[in-house]
Amino acid sequence: MIVEDNFFPDPKDHPPQITVDEICERFAAAGLPCRPERQDMEVKIIFDGRKANLLFTVNASGNLLTATMPDESDYDPDFACALFDVFDSMGWSYEPTQVD
Repeated sequence: MIVEDNFFPDPKDHPPQITVDEICERFAAAGLPCRPERQDMEVKIIFDGRKANLLFTVNASGNLLTATMPDESDYDPDFACALFDVFDSMGWSYEPTQVD
């Protein structure tokens, strides 16, 4: 069993208008330096010095739609708190998903 962390914007209250560069700036400001790797309609955010990464889906305009953090991540409680704070500041919700 694998559990992934999934983050979603509330499209009614917080339509997807944040870009890849903006989310990277927010993570860096929260003490989580990272870099994006773009691949068609997906963007992988790689956090410096960590195995943790996020996989975002993007729309045609380049705005972020959803985020998934695979289970193989090495995040610690401080990392997780900073990550959740960034998503909370954007109005995104969190939902763990079980993958068999």
